[in-house]
Amino acid sequence: MKIIFICTKSITFNTFLKSQANYFIKKGFHVEVACSDSENLDIKKNSKHRIDFPNRITDLFNLMKYFQIFIQIKTLVKKNSSTIFYIHTPAASHLFRLFTFFNKLKIIYFVHGFRFSSTTGSIKAFFFRIIEKILSFNTTIFITINDEDYNYAKFKLFKKSLCYKIKGVGLKVTTKHLNKIIKKKQKIKKILVIAAYKKEKGYLDILKVAKMLKNQKIKIECYGYGSYHRFNSIRIRKKLNNISFKRFDIKLKNKIKNFDILLHLSRREGLPVAVMQSLSEGLPVICYNIRGNNDLITDKFNGFFVKSYKDVLSRIFYLNLEVNLYNKMRVNAFQSINKNFSTTNINLNIYKIIKNYPRFNQ
Repeated sequence: MKIIFICTKSITFNTFLKSQANYFIKKGFHVEVACSDSENLDIKKNSKHRIDFPNRITDLFNLMKYFQIFIQIKTLVKKNSSTIFYIHTPAASHLFRLFTFFNKLKIIYFVHGFRFSSTTGSIKAFFFRIIEKILSFNTTIFITINDEDYNYAKFKLFKKSLCYKIKGVGLKVTTKHLNKIIKKKQKIKKILVIAAYKKEKGYLDILKVAKMLKNQKIKIECYGYGSYHRFNSIRIRKKLNNISFKRFDIKLKNKIKNFDILLHLSRREGLPVAVMQSLSEGLPVICYNIRGNNDLITDKFNGFFVKSYKDVLSRIFYLNLEVNLYNKMRVNAFQSINKNFSTTNINLNIYKIIKNYPRFNQ
């Protein structure tokens, strides 16, 4: 059986999907990957395909770019008409399903988060809901990772599409990890932020939090991919020495335990890996009550929901005063992530979805 992973950029595959690919290979699948920067894929050279999906704002208005993508997708499909196409990320999933609309392919859409949610503006939400309803006719299976997206795909989209829900892309959750002891701490001194350097990930709000904490002995360290220069220029202009911006660190998961709390002020999520990783290391999470976050966080149990960045300061001060509560929340955070979130469990569930669908085995 052959399966082709399709995503906008290689970082999605290398960071989140490589474990699934390796699992499928062990199960006898032939795995290939297509993305816009295929030269950066961490997979065998003869298993790579290039599709120049748009990565910049200017690409969105380049008609020649879409013609190029159309030809690349049609060429790939022509050579692999009976293959399972396993699509990820919004740009890749939208364009692939649009340009193959009449091909009757085997398509699995792993929904990392629909471009609309219950908190999305009405016009934008309406636009993306219409797109998804139309493209659902060219989607064999939806795999969702949070309650809101699952309920939408299950009850609002094309009825012939199957829909499943799993707990994200998976974490390395071992028995040894589950049995470790969470050490007590006295105060919140180091705040962690893990998010792509994009406005919708809440960095303007995080900078405002840094300003409120300016005279406190509390540091904020941010890690993400993309360009942080816009946010760093604000930091410099406002003379905020208590916040730093760093490039995404592939070894960051080994450093999370050195922080005291995760600040996650993103406005749109699927099922955030950053939140899962932080919980698994005993870090309570301060975040907004949005899709994905509320699948993982219970207010006052393993973190806090805030309505505004202005509420963050009071939550931190409260935990610094109530040390016993803080340490209880650390234990609760750690216990929130169990074996159901493990890559082993996630990979097995996806494999079962594929193997149990009759059309995929013809």
